[in-house]
Parts: sequence; C-alpha cells; structure tokens
Amino acid sequence: MPDLLHFLQGLWGNTALMAALTAIVVTQILKVPIHFVATRAWDWSRVFGAGGMPSSHSAGVVALASALWFVVGPTSPIFAVAVVFAAIVMYDAGGIRRHAGEHAVLLNRIAMEFSQRSESAVSGQPEGERLKEILGHEPAEIIVGGLIGLVIGIAFGRWW
Repeated sequence: MPDLLHFLQGLWGNTALMAALTAIVVTQILKVPIHFVATRAWDWSRVFGAGGMPSSHSAGVVALASALWFVVGPTSPIFAVAVVFAAIVMYDAGGIRRHAGEHAVLLNRIAMEFSQRSESAVSGQPEGERLKEILGHEPAEIIVGGLIGLVIGIAFGRWW
C-alpha cells in the first residue's frame, strides 16, 4: 500500500502530467456548452467524443509542452520532444483525422443511397452501422484548443 500511495503522490506532483490531463478534461467539458450555442441542442456525448470545438488533442499536448517549459527549461531535450510531439499531434488532428471524417461522411452517404436502391432496404433488413464522421478538427478548433492548453500549461508550470 505505501508503494501505491507513493506512486499516486508522484502522479499528483507531476506538473506536466497534471497540466495535460486538466487541459484535456477542461476542453472536453467545454465541448458541451459550445455545441449547445452552435446547435441549440444539449449533447452530453460530446464530453467523450472526438472532434469538435475546442480540440482536446491540441490542448493536452500544448499544456504538456508549456508546463515542461517551466519544469525542465526550454533547452531541455525533454521540452524539445514535447514540442515536436505537440506539432505532430496537432498536424494529425487537423489533417489525417479530419480527412478521415470527411471520407466517413461521403461513405455513409453512398451507403445510404445504395441501401435505399437495393432490394434489402425493401425487405426491411437493417442497413448496417454508420461510420463515425466527427474525427478530426478544423483549424480554428486546433488553435482554440492550443490556446487553452497554453494558458493551462503556463498556470501549472508557474504555480503547481
């Protein structure tokens, strides 16, 4: 039991980890009211969903890197790794994952049209599972997530 307690205390005292996790949780929670403002519909599944405003991917990696800026300094190889990691994650969130979501929209539309034309739709068979369409982020979602992560990372780096 003392080892587990020591481990948990170590996690709690890890400034960069706490900054990143806090940024992820904050941005995931913010997705619900932001989605409500945009659509006038509450969607609590946004807390656990991918994509949308703001990007929790960006927030988490920027918070991690900016907290490490204070913890280990800007000349540290650990900080350099975090910055490169953040750049890759943010690029991927706005590039590959966003395009995969756009492909899912098109494939779902094709599958629905095919299903409506086929005899299986007439016989009442289910059309199958739809692909998840919200996967990545628009550039504004990445920027806002990154800014939230920067603020949280600096706050944790200075005061945690």
